[in-house]
Amino acid sequence: MAKKTCIHFDPIKPGCEIHNWRMKELDYVIKELTPNDEHWVDPRYEGKTLSEIRKEIAERYQTTVGQKMQAKAAPIREAPIVIRPETTMADLQLLAKQLEKEFGIKCIQIHIHRDEGFNKTNPDPSNLNLHAHFVADWTHEDGTSLRLGRSDTSRMQTVGAECLKMERGSSSNVKHLNAIQYKEKKALENISSLRSLVRKSFLSKNAKTALYNKIDQLVEDLKADPLNIELQQQIEQLTEKVLQLQADIERRKQLHEQDQKVISALRDENKLLHNNNEQSAALNEKVHKEIDNLRKENLDLRRKAYPERYVLPSFIDVEATHVYKDKQGQCHITMKFTGNHKEFNEAMSNEDFTTFKNGDLTKEEVIAKYHKSRIEGYIRREFANPNRRATTQSLIEKTIFSYMKLYSASTYIQSSNSDNNPRRRRNYDDIDDMNDEERKGRTI
Repeated sequence: MAKKTCIHFDPIKPGCEIHNWRMKELDYVIKELTPNDEHWVDPRYEGKTLSEIRKEIAERYQTTVGQKMQAKAAPIREAPIVIRPETTMADLQLLAKQLEKEFGIKCIQIHIHRDEGFNKTNPDPSNLNLHAHFVADWTHEDGTSLRLGRSDTSRMQTVGAECLKMERGSSSNVKHLNAIQYKEKKALENISSLRSLVRKSFLSKNAKTALYNKIDQLVEDLKADPLNIELQQQIEQLTEKVLQLQADIERRKQLHEQDQKVISALRDENKLLHNNNEQSAALNEKVHKEIDNLRKENLDLRRKAYPERYVLPSFIDVEATHVYKDKQGQCHITMKFTGNHKEFNEAMSNEDFTTFKNGDLTKEEVIAKYHKSRIEGYIRREFANPNRRATTQSLIEKTIFSYMKLYSASTYIQSSNSDNNPRRRRNYDDIDDMNDEERKGRTI
């Protein structure tokens, strides 16, 4: 006998996503067969939950109608459809296209379940409850609800049978009611599992007591009226609520454990870094001390190797020289000539002051830099006197100002006031600009 199918859309239930995507364990589901299930989402709704889709529909509705969509509205509906073992996802997608073309029903998701059966120990394919779930957008583009009459629903059955190559089911509600009765029966059978779930959960004592009372009342009402659909929905909602609460608690517990592991790891890392920092600080201090010692040693060696770079003539009173910073923060360098009480003061840059304090500049270097013109003038005046020229030359030998021995050359002719004098010797600035090689090769 050929298998029959029918399509009957109802408002989605709170736990439909959990059921369709197999997000929880069900006692009538054979886990080993769950990999045979198939799922499809229309690209227009990709990446969105049903609650997000409903929110978008409600916004379109409010824009069109000018008021909020009623809470009891059902813009998203679902239909379980009986299928054959040979039915493919392509067949169901063809049916989805036809439903949208003829009735405006836009399919959001299709879920094929091939893992539901009445006997887990003997999962005979002939005994499996093969079916698919159609989740559909039951609205127009403006968010208003579709209006389908009896003729539309009758035509829908024919379209379903043709697309799935199955016989059309009868128009009565017998099968639909039987399915509800089966679910009610399963709910009563699973009530002990629900109680056990509540008992093992991490909920507070008051929350557990309230749930037990609610379960007892629902069971009594369901026994009194086994076909009460609203009671069945309340039981399903309560079960989903407990599962969601338990899942949330488990998730929070796992997150807490992960956080504790992260905190412990960070503490260990901080302790290690602290120890490393202390070791690095001690090592850096040792290295800096060694660098300072090497710098001082290097400076001493350079002074000995190149005395002319670090030694001043003896007519400069180095001991009487002072480097200081005044109250306004300006740095100064003073200088005196030996046997002369007059003190000469020059402003000094903060950079040179800091370098001098750090020991990278000697006092002789600072004096030579900031009092250069004054010292050179003194030497030139001494050279101008032929009687003191030889003595002056000996005083500046192997000093910072040794290059000025050029002024003591026997060919030295005192410059006249005329710049056109052809016998005028080289300008001092020219001599100062000479490099070391030129000075060494200069004939004295």
